[in-house]
Amino acid sequence: MGGKGLFCGEGIGIRGIMVIMLGVTVTLIRCGVLVEGNLFSKQKILETERQLNQLRRPAVKTIQSEDGDIIDCIDIYKQPAFDHPALRNHTIQMAPTYDTTKETKTMKKMDRWKKRNEEQSPITVKQTWHKSGSCPQGTIPVRRIHKKELLRASSVKDYGRKKHSSTLSRHVSQLSNNKTVYLQRANHSKAILFTEGYRYNGAKGDIKVYNPAVELDDEYSTSQVSLINGAYYDFESVESGWAVNPSVYGDRQTRFFVYWTVDGSQKTGCFDLTCPGFVQTSHEIALGAAIHPISVPHGLPYQIIVYIYKDPVTSNWWVQYGERINIGYWPPELFVLLSYHATSVEWGGEVYSSRVGTTPHTRTDMGSGHFAESSVWGTSGVIKRIRVHENSPGLKFPDIVNTLMDEFNCYDVKYLSDYVEDPEFYYGGPGRNYMCYIIKQMGKGLCCGEVIRLRGMKMMVIMLGVTVTLIRCGVLVEGDLFSKQKILEVERKLTQLRRPAVKTIQSEDGDIIDCIDIYKQPAFGHPALRNHTIQMAPTYDATRETKTMGKMDRWKKRNEEQSPTTVKQTWQKSGSCPQGTIPVRRIRKKELLRASSVKDHGRKKHSSTLSRHVSEFSDNKTVNLQRANHSKAILFTDGYRYNGAKGDIKVYNPAVELDDEYSTSQVCLINGAYYDFESVESGWAVNPSVYGDRQTRFFVYWTVDGSKKTGCFDLTCPGFVQTSHEIALGAAIYPISVPNGLPYQIIIYIYKDPVTSNWWVQYGERINVGYWPSELFVALSYHATSAEWGGEVYSSRVGTTPHTKTDMGSGHFADSVWGTSGAIRRIRIHENSPGLKFPDIVTTLMDEFNCYNVRYLSDYVEDPEFYYGGPGRNYMCP
Repeated sequence: MGGKGLFCGEGIGIRGIMVIMLGVTVTLIRCGVLVEGNLFSKQKILETERQLNQLRRPAVKTIQSEDGDIIDCIDIYKQPAFDHPALRNHTIQMAPTYDTTKETKTMKKMDRWKKRNEEQSPITVKQTWHKSGSCPQGTIPVRRIHKKELLRASSVKDYGRKKHSSTLSRHVSQLSNNKTVYLQRANHSKAILFTEGYRYNGAKGDIKVYNPAVELDDEYSTSQVSLINGAYYDFESVESGWAVNPSVYGDRQTRFFVYWTVDGSQKTGCFDLTCPGFVQTSHEIALGAAIHPISVPHGLPYQIIVYIYKDPVTSNWWVQYGERINIGYWPPELFVLLSYHATSVEWGGEVYSSRVGTTPHTRTDMGSGHFAESSVWGTSGVIKRIRVHENSPGLKFPDIVNTLMDEFNCYDVKYLSDYVEDPEFYYGGPGRNYMCYIIKQMGKGLCCGEVIRLRGMKMMVIMLGVTVTLIRCGVLVEGDLFSKQKILEVERKLTQLRRPAVKTIQSEDGDIIDCIDIYKQPAFGHPALRNHTIQMAPTYDATRETKTMGKMDRWKKRNEEQSPTTVKQTWQKSGSCPQGTIPVRRIRKKELLRASSVKDHGRKKHSSTLSRHVSEFSDNKTVNLQRANHSKAILFTDGYRYNGAKGDIKVYNPAVELDDEYSTSQVCLINGAYYDFESVESGWAVNPSVYGDRQTRFFVYWTVDGSKKTGCFDLTCPGFVQTSHEIALGAAIYPISVPNGLPYQIIIYIYKDPVTSNWWVQYGERINVGYWPSELFVALSYHATSAEWGGEVYSSRVGTTPHTKTDMGSGHFADSVWGTSGAIRRIRIHENSPGLKFPDIVTTLMDEFNCYNVRYLSDYVEDPEFYYGGPGRNYMCP
């Protein structure tokens, strides 16, 4: 674009991008309007404004949820439903005429027990916004739709509606020895239990709640109960359950939803209240709001109870959440066929993607992302207490049920009716995997129902066709093929890292924490530490530093432990480790198997390639070398001998696009050449390649050669000696900040013991987590020569086009006004003089100013503050 050879420091200043903007002003005026780094046509801006005017109503009360949602409590008589032409003169039915409690007469004993106890059950989920307030009687809670959500929709007119599929393909389902031909909708993949052949007036199910990974923003994954009537290409339906749908909700949180259509989503219907239709009556539940807590494999089975039923007097289709909350209804005026009854009912999961049925297939999960599994481990999606309401009074299990899966090798099902009191339905899968690929290549003309049975030997016919390939190639683990050599390497690595546990804690987020003997920790596997004596506590008393602190610092230090904005670790909800042990996050076999190198698992990617880079601070320019594939946005100081650094780091959960990328925010002390440096670091990270998920986690990291052959995160290699029984390295932290919400933070202090020269890590103001022994280092055994505070993104697509979409910080550009970006406050260093102080000289550096930027604020504030971050790929960073 005319300036490809421009150095960021030479062409622009950090405080703006005016030079470049002047060069594209005419283009912007002609093309449209720039919003948060993306260019939109003026026509789309106008369409968005009109849509927002139609959907938004004056709020009686507004609630800011901690997860970023804004909930407007609006007058029940002013809700969007009445904009529908058929509902202009509609009279609200405040409560159903049908008393669902009378159904207990026909329930089994277990059903009645569950119904009585459901409200007190710890496994029933709630909505996140409830933590921040409630809506008064006479109002309904409506999740506010943001302008950016509509702007990013492929069509403003069709926002909130499922993608219609005009293309159908032949599909065979099989139950026992019977075959049934169905038509699969293009781009949709289902794994369901269904019943048909009667007139249905209601359906119910207990749906286990997960947070499946959704690969691209225009894809979604749902789990629901649905009632349907009509032809497959032009059906009427009402649905409710949970969804992860970035194109509608703008994020990847798990949310409660309702959905309807009268023409197979061709021109009608939508999620929640994104179009007129659904009439809400409850002031307790917000449609489209995030739900918590979320189930994880091997954890507690958190669930939502969904019941959709037709009022026998008014013919309204009601949605009940749990056992007592009637949320609202779809009036019969919306429908033709459903105004009478439904002819089929479905329970299960659905994935939408343009890469369903193609190669490569989407990686978007269904359910938990695990294939259907009905054993005691319960790792997959599951629906229990499956019920229908026919013309007879009360709920009952359907007389006849069938299973259907559009892509058995990508998402599968298991129906369990034997040896259980109540039939159960299991479903799900990871999408793209070895079998999802190989079978599409080897048997593209194959109908899954014609070659497999849904019970018993489910995949034997196909497996016989690829047995020789599997034996030659390696071993199949959870749908992925690994070489036998890698399996052996993983087993050896796990043997090195795992230690016998004194106590084991199952965290609700899926982590397993082993409390191991402090003298048997992995650190002593390092050759330099074979005879190391543990230093149980630092000789240096960090509390004495309050003498040199300002008044505000001392006040913050005294109150930090009680602060509502200081985060904790999720596993601590489930238990604690005894004195004399340390909590160690268990590394799972699959995490090592999926690493590009078992030997280098846990180590940052070394970059041998360097590029010239200019940093600017005030009127001074400094030439730095940027490491290939790494993008930093930092505040740093150098020129002295540093024995410590500290900072309060605001905690976010940045989106990380690919599994081999990561985003961190940290405090770092360094000594050595840029390509062969020694460093100790600590902060928070989202790193799927190390932790196997996208949770925000507390970490420590070290290296003595710029991560060429040494160093690692946490305890994934020998080196760091842990002493605390309270903090687990690599464990998830909560709560997480959201833009415009409470500023949750972690306080990190890395400092060198003046007697032993060990580098200690302090978490908060009182917990010394452990240390890196001086024996690990050469240069750092003396001191650090620079300190850094800020963010880093690793991706092979840093500095390229297209650039990675991985966020840094909050994913917002540096913002010191509204506080929506990454931020580090109370920036301190420890030199040879006693006590902490703000550095004498600081400089900012950003490797890619148009992708991730910085702002250093020192004027008009009591204490200097550093803001940083960005969304990665955007209009200015293509």
